Amino acid sequence: MTTAAAPAPQDFTDFRARRDAGLADPHGILSQVALHWTDPADGAHTLEGVPGTWKREGDVLEGVWEDGELELLADAPEVLVEQRDGTTRVTVGAAGDVRLARFGNDVQFDVIRRGDRIGLRVLDPSAPRLAAFDGVPTYDYDPQLVLRGTFTPRPEEVTVGSALPWLEQRLPSPGVATFEVDGREVELVVTGRATLSFTDETSGGDSADWRAAEGVIDGHRMEVDLNRAVNFPSAFSAWGTCPRPPAGNHLPVEVRAGERKVERTER
Repeated sequence: MTTAAAPAPQDFTDFRARRDAGLADPHGILSQVALHWTDPADGAHTLEGVPGTWKREGDVLEGVWEDGELELLADAPEVLVEQRDGTTRVTVGAAGDVRLARFGNDVQFDVIRRGDRIGLRVLDPSAPRLAAFDGVPTYDYDPQLVLRGTFTPRPEEVTVGSALPWLEQRLPSPGVATFEVDGREVELVVTGRATLSFTDETSGGDSADWRAAEGVIDGHRMEVDLNRAVNFPSAFSAWGTCPRPPAGNHLPVEVRAGERKVERTER
């Protein structure tokens, strides 16, 4: 599987423009500057770079701060709010991630849940990584790098690893796709609606440790354009918590298409 320079179609050019614009969001993954995991054993304590005190009890995170220190962004039913004697107390019990509050020069932070842990993710629009961002390096567009194969419905949940060594995640899968790659039949587990998360012979070298491309399922057929393969947030940020590909999702060729490897940073 080799690349050949060719003019990119307009829909692909538009896709790349949307992708880079999304990464340039002032509160996107490139703005992440810290991730604090909370421990029930710590009791009420402060977190570096975040106003207030924080305490985890069971499956709930509680934050307390002086009025004016933080501007609350979340609302019921994601959070419960109590204001008294010049302080604000917030209890976060939502099952998913919550954009909780902001402070300073529009620094925002989320409460995230991964496995049995609860963390605070800090997003700073002045982060050096974001300020220096001018697009993701990519391979040349190659019209030949489109896989067309069969799709077999097999709905289930699959367990995968993640960018964090201690974290396993369960992803919904609608079934499996089968492609002929370099004369060999390759079966890949599809996740989400039609996502192919994969490694290949460039992974960890010229490209990120793993990537993903969104495909199109039409009955028992599936098509995926590898020119649209993108890096997961964990390829950019040391604070990423992204799921790894399902076991066996490996393309036994060098996929020189889509996004190339970038430097992971903490800021």
